[in-house]
Amino acid sequence: MGFEMPRYLENYLSTKSKPLNNFVNTSTYYANLNPYYINYMSTTVRQCMAYAYGVQDGYVNDTASFNIGATIKDAATRIVKGNKVMFTGSDTACEFLSDTWLTHSGFDLFFDRAIDYLLAGGTTAVKLNINRGKLKPSAYRVDRFYADCDDDGDVTFITFLSSLLSSERGAGGTNLQYWLSEQRYYNQKGEKCVIFKVMYKGGVAGTEVVPGIEDAGLPFDALPVETQSLLRRKNIRINEEMLLPFEDGLGVWLWRRTASNSCVPGAPMGDPLLFGVEDILWAIDTVFGGSLIDVIQGRGKILVPKRFMRSLSKSLAGSGENQPKWLGGSIFNSEYDDEDDSLVYLLTEHDKDFTPQSVQFDIRSTAFKEMFETYIRQACVKCGFAPTSIFPFLQDNSPRTATEVRSEDNLTQATVQSLHRLIVPLIDRMITEVLRFYSFTGHANIQLSDYIGNKLQYDQNLRENYAAGAMPLDVFVQKINGISKRETDEYVKKILEEQKEKQAQPFGGLGGFDVGV
Repeated sequence: MGFEMPRYLENYLSTKSKPLNNFVNTSTYYANLNPYYINYMSTTVRQCMAYAYGVQDGYVNDTASFNIGATIKDAATRIVKGNKVMFTGSDTACEFLSDTWLTHSGFDLFFDRAIDYLLAGGTTAVKLNINRGKLKPSAYRVDRFYADCDDDGDVTFITFLSSLLSSERGAGGTNLQYWLSEQRYYNQKGEKCVIFKVMYKGGVAGTEVVPGIEDAGLPFDALPVETQSLLRRKNIRINEEMLLPFEDGLGVWLWRRTASNSCVPGAPMGDPLLFGVEDILWAIDTVFGGSLIDVIQGRGKILVPKRFMRSLSKSLAGSGENQPKWLGGSIFNSEYDDEDDSLVYLLTEHDKDFTPQSVQFDIRSTAFKEMFETYIRQACVKCGFAPTSIFPFLQDNSPRTATEVRSEDNLTQATVQSLHRLIVPLIDRMITEVLRFYSFTGHANIQLSDYIGNKLQYDQNLRENYAAGAMPLDVFVQKINGISKRETDEYVKKILEEQKEKQAQPFGGLGGFDVGV
């Protein structure tokens, strides 16, 4: 952290309090990368992911950490994902996607994971899986796949690494574990193919090693019963080349957070959310460590010179009430180091003339708070989000104008819309494959909810636009309620029917009664 930490903090960090390490050793993964990307992935993406997940990875994030990077990433994931996923297009297709496929495919969980991986590593691989007649999407973190792309950014060859667990006990009582490797590619005939392999998981428990990309797969008969049963349930045949049924490439799409890569020109990868913020995160952790030291050294103590204790050690060495005391017990029964210059509390009745001196260091809470908030604001803005949208506690008590509030909302809204423009076309391509697989002739597009900032002000703007005739009724109903097109059509139909009924009744729907004055 740039300064020497006291024993208390060193002892605390040397036990279990350091950020958890990645339980899978990814050194083999980085060694298998294309040499063109090794430096970027090792020195940039790997560090950003360590901060984004609050784990230590080598020398990164291995001390007292405030985990602001993980907090920013988690909040940004919620903001980018939005409140609700809707579809527009053919009624039958939208109804199937909204009411059936979203539920049985686990789309909500998949989408949350995909956005999380996208922001943490800058790139995530999304693929469609066929499992017993059902089509389900899945997302992979950037350090769990190897991909080659063409000039258009479409995947031409990709290897996925998934972990398979088995409860069967091997020699010496060890638990055998395996990696499942899936490769999708174009063969020599130009056909779209997939092949699955199962490999032993190397390393020791807690630090498993990722297998090599060209490792040979184990035969099916050599696998334990539990693993064989798992493969059968998923309808996976290993060591056998099979054709893929997808029309849109290999059924795999790379989602990128940015349109271009800052470090490797032309690379089909986006920059992580925390790219360029590492120094600020380090500064925040430094402030956090300094505040801990202030708290530790700021405890109230009584200062007693070491020579005073030495001069009385012989005369007071006997037993009884006159023996000098620590606050928690006898000095001679405690682990006391004569060379220790720590502040101590000593109580004795022998020397009435000596007056112990109270020492109290100031805890600079106000200064640390100001430094924290300054760095946090800088980190949020550099990531493209308004600080108050990530950390609501940053709201101060001073009144802010509508322009100031809107300018902050605009920053977050622009970031969310920019990311949506990058991933929505790829999601629509995946949706088209889903509809084709289930034999739907209609079309549908996904509609993600943008960040709207102040909801009350947003709703008021919608009402004013509708009242002024600048917005159709169906658009107004859909936006203000955040519902799908099918639900919108039902709402509009009922609204129009109720309006006709009221107009048909005398006295504006009062049933013909004279209400008087």
